[in-house]
Amino acid sequence: CLVLSLGCGFLFHAIETLLLAFYAFLSLVRSQGHFPKLENVGAFKNVSVVPTQATCGLPDRSTFCHSSIALESIQSCTQRFCIQGCPYRSSPASYTALFSTGLGTCISEDKNDLHPGSSKNSRGFIFHNHKDCFFTPRSQQLSASFTLTVWLKPEQEGVMCVMEKAIDGQTVFKLTVSEKESMFYYRTVNGLQPPIKVMTLGRILVRKWIHLSVQVHHTKISFFVDGLEDDNTAFDSRILGGPIADPAAEGALRIGQSFSGLEQFVGRMQDFRLYQVALTNRDIVEVFSGELPHLHTQTECRCPGSHPRVHPLVQRYCIPNGAEDTTNDRVLRLNPEAHSLYYINDNDIGTSWISSLFMNTAHLNHGVTITIDLQNGQYEVFYIILQFYSPQPEAMRIQRKKKNDLNWEDWQYFARNCSIFGMENNGFLESPDSVNCLQLPRFTPYSCGNVTFSILTPEPNRRPGYNDFYNTPSLQEFVKATQVRIHLHGQYHTTEPWVNFRHRYYGVDEITISGRCNCHGHADHCDTSTKPYRCLCSKDSYTQGDNCERCLPLYHDKPFHPGDQVQAYNCKACQCYGHARSCHYDITMDSFPNEHYRGGGGICDNCQHNTTGRNCELCKDFHYRLAGAALSAVDVCKTCECYSAGTKNNSLLCEKIGGQCNCKRHVSGRQCNQCQEGFYNLQQSDPDGCSPCNCYTSGTVNGDITCHQNSGQCKCKANVVGLKCDRCNFGFKVRSNFREHGCGPCLCNIYGSLNQFCNPFTGQCKCKEKTKGLQCDTCMDNFFGLDDTGCKACNCNIAGSLSGSVCNAMTGQCVCKINIGGRQCSECLDGYYKVQENNSLACLPCDCDNAGTVNGSLLCDKSTGQCPCKAGVTGLQCNQCGLHMYNLTINNHLGCQICDCDPLGTLAGTACDQISGQCVCLPNRHGRRCNQCESGFYISPYNASDCLPCLCHRTGSVNQVCNGLTGQCVCQDASITGQRCDRCRELHFGFDSDSGRCQHCNCHPSGVINGTCHPVTGQCVCKLFVTGLKCDNCVPNASNLDAHNLFGCSKSPSQQPPPRGEILNSSVIYLAWNPPDSPNSNQLIYELYRDETEIYTIEDHYPYRTQSFSDSTLCPYTFYSYYLKVSNVHGSTRSAAVMYRTKSGSPRGNLHLQIIFPVGPHTISLNWTTPSNDSGPIEKYVLTCTYSIDLQPCGQYESLETFTTIQNLVPFTKYIFCVQACTSGGCLQSLPVTVITAQAPPEGQHSPVIKNISATEFTLKWLPPTKPNGIIIRYEIYMRGALQSDGSHIPPESRIFQSSGWLSPQPIMESANENALMPPQISTTITDLEPFTEYEFCVLAINMAGSIFSDWISARTGEGAPVFMPSPSVVPLSPYSLNVSWEKPQNNVARGEVMGYSINIITTQNILPAFSQVVYIAEAHELSYIVTGLKPYRKYNFTITLCNRIGCVTSEPGMGQTLAAGK
Repeated sequence: CLVLSLGCGFLFHAIETLLLAFYAFLSLVRSQGHFPKLENVGAFKNVSVVPTQATCGLPDRSTFCHSSIALESIQSCTQRFCIQGCPYRSSPASYTALFSTGLGTCISEDKNDLHPGSSKNSRGFIFHNHKDCFFTPRSQQLSASFTLTVWLKPEQEGVMCVMEKAIDGQTVFKLTVSEKESMFYYRTVNGLQPPIKVMTLGRILVRKWIHLSVQVHHTKISFFVDGLEDDNTAFDSRILGGPIADPAAEGALRIGQSFSGLEQFVGRMQDFRLYQVALTNRDIVEVFSGELPHLHTQTECRCPGSHPRVHPLVQRYCIPNGAEDTTNDRVLRLNPEAHSLYYINDNDIGTSWISSLFMNTAHLNHGVTITIDLQNGQYEVFYIILQFYSPQPEAMRIQRKKKNDLNWEDWQYFARNCSIFGMENNGFLESPDSVNCLQLPRFTPYSCGNVTFSILTPEPNRRPGYNDFYNTPSLQEFVKATQVRIHLHGQYHTTEPWVNFRHRYYGVDEITISGRCNCHGHADHCDTSTKPYRCLCSKDSYTQGDNCERCLPLYHDKPFHPGDQVQAYNCKACQCYGHARSCHYDITMDSFPNEHYRGGGGICDNCQHNTTGRNCELCKDFHYRLAGAALSAVDVCKTCECYSAGTKNNSLLCEKIGGQCNCKRHVSGRQCNQCQEGFYNLQQSDPDGCSPCNCYTSGTVNGDITCHQNSGQCKCKANVVGLKCDRCNFGFKVRSNFREHGCGPCLCNIYGSLNQFCNPFTGQCKCKEKTKGLQCDTCMDNFFGLDDTGCKACNCNIAGSLSGSVCNAMTGQCVCKINIGGRQCSECLDGYYKVQENNSLACLPCDCDNAGTVNGSLLCDKSTGQCPCKAGVTGLQCNQCGLHMYNLTINNHLGCQICDCDPLGTLAGTACDQISGQCVCLPNRHGRRCNQCESGFYISPYNASDCLPCLCHRTGSVNQVCNGLTGQCVCQDASITGQRCDRCRELHFGFDSDSGRCQHCNCHPSGVINGTCHPVTGQCVCKLFVTGLKCDNCVPNASNLDAHNLFGCSKSPSQQPPPRGEILNSSVIYLAWNPPDSPNSNQLIYELYRDETEIYTIEDHYPYRTQSFSDSTLCPYTFYSYYLKVSNVHGSTRSAAVMYRTKSGSPRGNLHLQIIFPVGPHTISLNWTTPSNDSGPIEKYVLTCTYSIDLQPCGQYESLETFTTIQNLVPFTKYIFCVQACTSGGCLQSLPVTVITAQAPPEGQHSPVIKNISATEFTLKWLPPTKPNGIIIRYEIYMRGALQSDGSHIPPESRIFQSSGWLSPQPIMESANENALMPPQISTTITDLEPFTEYEFCVLAINMAGSIFSDWISARTGEGAPVFMPSPSVVPLSPYSLNVSWEKPQNNVARGEVMGYSINIITTQNILPAFSQVVYIAEAHELSYIVTGLKPYRKYNFTITLCNRIGCVTSEPGMGQTLAAGK
């Protein structure tokens, strides 16, 4: 507890300095996790006090005595007033509604398209695009301060006048809007001023509702669009050139158009209001949204019009619009003598809450209770600081709520004397969450004192674990709070009789609750403006949630772990290779479940892209991954696309890597879609897939066995033909073995034959000298090597070759004597070497010893006879070992082995035996290597060259011989052990050196743990509840010694946990329980009681298991009490009782659904009864809707109301409704109700389809509307001519056809006569039209509720013969030429597409009639022609003939005269 008696001016700064110094040593500030900074989490939160009227100035003004830090201040009374009323308005301002009824013919009311948030009975007004479309409300004189507010929805772009006032034709003010800018025109006493222009680009949009407010206070004007801006300011603020001059109420107001008749407003207006005051910014938000923005302190108190904006930093002040936040031009929004309860936590040390006066000491001792609701979540609180305006209380009790739905818990007591709480002063804190009472000082200041509650270090006794916060879970829980309550009792100084009673009140400057958001060590910052607050989780933590309390969906490779001061414990990513959106943790998959940074148990959820497996690393069936493909690729798993005709059993599965399908025997390819080499004709019916080619390889190219995949044609050699290449082509001979050699030419040897011709039947070529054979390719005897020089002589060695033999004709190899080789028999064979004897050649065998040669070789050097010896082997034949080597055998592949005699046990200078390898040993040594001691000795573990005596115990061992390496003696009795046989074996004790034996422990088998005993005393190791030397007695308060009992004896069980219940449904509770914490026996009997009645008994044996029992046939929504009685052979105990309630059952009773008439075309209202039900509370009503035709669902609505209105229905449609009343255990359903919606005007009428049938006729066909919305009773066809240049249609629009009937879109046969009438006609023929003329048509569909026009569609009639061609214009160009030109006639006379023109010259004759001669044929685009070759100064007549596809017409003649010729 920190108590400061500083002056008020230094108090807050001193506290800040103290807190910063204290934070510095806390380990939580230096944490490696992420934690938000400490802040005043109680600021501007809801605060309440008990008693509720414990604030001064309520209900009327009151007085109190002010005290300071000086003693004199409390010895007298400096009177202060307390007034809680508002200095300005506290309710909405009155206004004049500018719209009324009777707005004129061009302005219509609208109740459908209204601004957002409109009330049920609201109406808007549509200003149409007509001349003089405006409204003139009753004129009013403007005050110096006024506000205009209106909802606008412009329907077109451009500048539009919202409102104008004028007197005698002169503008007083005018407001215009456009999508780019808003303009405010105004007049002062100095005349019309330059307008105020506000750029509103992007804020005022066509066909979108906006709320516009104009606030005027004297010479200040502010504009607001849709309430306030993001920084709570006006959209724009300006200064006028002077106050607006409005001298009288006379004059005129006009809405929707300026007095000039221009700037017509086209669109919608709603809620146009005139306030004769300047609304505050909060008022404008209230008009826009219907809700006044909330302020912490006295939110009903509003700013004055001169300062309409609440100060953004200090809410008790107001400032002008357009001023900086730091301006000194401010006024108080609240009464300067107000001391509101909300001053207690407004973060403003300059305000104080003053309680009401306590009239006597008893009331003062009872005190007050202040509660601060932290509102938007659970915070970690480390300090609570109370700064007092008055003398301090003598006692305080601070409580907290850990969660809003939990009870209050004591947090800390303060008292001048803690005995008033029944506690000792500065009591000891036994545990981190213990609560004690801290003693306040004997003397405190008369004012400006404070009390600080440090949760971790409440001096003088620091809380256990304060310096290890993150490893002390109970301390982490102890700092959490959602609400804080402070009880104040008594008061220092004011109870003295000489103190004026008006000093008896509590005054608090500020209560500071210093804490931070609980972000589990994963966020540095927290957004406390939301409810609940939201931690801004660190990007590296990969967490989410308002408190960063869970991992992101793909970061569950380890379970969530809060960060602390050492480790961040960020969530670990699952390896899903981009194929999953989430994963989950499975502890069974984690090789290190108790460590965070090793191992992992993440399993990917719902693998995508055809993947599967724990990490989405495998492909699903019918898919595969290419070897080496990146696992993270989106298309890593490709479809197998196996060709079923080529796979075994038509399988479509393939190998997971590579994608190889399971091919039939003779099929290949990854997809099994081709035959193997040597096979063709892949067929599904073939069990092997393909048939063999059976090509004759003698006839195929390079012996190829393959053939064409479809035809089976083999690849034949030249001169070989046939499907299988099995016969010769014409002109070639058949070789001796056709299958092996095929066909070919004679192939006479060019070196051995005279030419290339052979016998066509035998193939015999004609040979040269010394050659023979069919192709003359073989040498005669004693010759060989046929080449371009012919055959060569063999020249065999006479000494080495056999007499009378001949050499090989091809190689020249002579026939050698035994052991002799070489082509000419002049050298020894392998395995022999050469010896010269009497000038003759002799070859002797090598005789190599294969046991001593490398790789068992029997070959030697042909010159020396030396065999190749292994390592360590010597001799010409490799048949003996070298010095200090032995064991020359055929199985010894390394040659001779080294003897490796032990130098410590071998006689110096000696060698081992070459056969056995035995070394020559020193005394007391033996063994092949002399590395062992003689009997009775063993090798010293300290000096390998010494042999030590065994020293076996004379009576304990069998003899004096021990193990030569270990020295272990052979013990003569089973009870003896030890190297020298001088100790007792396990389960024995008391070694007797005379007998060489030990005694058996003889422990009682039922009472011992393992049968062993002390090696000297023989004391056995007893079970928990057993005693005695042999463990054969029970300890006190225990009985029944039992070998199967792990305790040995039994005691009464204790600490039996109650059963845990799981509510399965409305009639079954599943109960499970663990054994008692102290079973004290190896056998237990459980008895389960429900409502004091035993319902189940079961026996259990060690090791104990969790028991369970399902209690069934229970009543729905009913409480049941359960407890357990557990007993063993010694006694029993019972658990605490627990209570569970079954779930709700299905409702019972009657449920009636009713239709509320009348029924609309798009809406139906229904209500239903509430069923009587005792099976549990009704949790929802479910109303279902289905179409009666196909019984498809059309919607479902859930609520707890017993009535609803269904929207967005289809007109003239039969629906079936049914309602269900549901508890959590089931639903009760009503009988279905059928209803038909009302008719509505049809929708979606398509234009008619027009078919041209002649030059003067059309046929028109049309379909009914896509949404008839009722019974179609009539169709009408309207026609008009094409649009002319002046905007008219010739002919004008007229109805040309109508048909009546009865067309019902629904098969609803409510009566036999319903469809007695035929449907109205949907086709007609239009006649008597003009050829090649464009007409427009539309269809009008009419039902009983209204009608709809289709869009206009145009068509042109067919061509007809042309009826008129204008005369041409003929102009002279020279004495010999005339220019003939003409105009293309109108379509109505051309009556078709002009195909061309002919220019005709008319020739007159004296006797015969005139005749026409064509002088030129012109294309359709040509409109003139120059006629040449004429005579000077002569008249000529020309006509033009026009032709279309149907016929031609000729014009009247046009005359022209050529010019005169010069002389």
